[in-house]
Amino acid sequence: MEKAAAERQKRLYPEDSLSTFIQGDGKEFDFGMDTTECAICKFFHAQDADELTPYMCLTEFAVSKALSMGLVRTTTIAEGGEKCDPRYKRGRETIQSKPSKC
Repeated sequence: MEKAAAERQKRLYPEDSLSTFIQGDGKEFDFGMDTTECAICKFFHAQDADELTPYMCLTEFAVSKALSMGLVRTTTIAEGGEKCDPRYKRGRETIQSKPSKC
């Protein structure tokens, strides 16, 4: 994820996400991402289907549970936030900190 975030900082593709890798302390979380531009949001917007984007964000919780990645996220661009802020802690329970608008 760190390499992917660094690659996105090059802004090679205007439709791509723009993310910053966040190194965790191993206690609160292992790693995270702050995404300020979302490729999924851009794609759904181009298809005039913005209302579907939050459903894509929900899939991240299912993947985290299946892989025991311990996702905690407080905001998403798809639901009106300024950024997406997933934080991962292996072995921690995946927590949806607020109900989705979906």
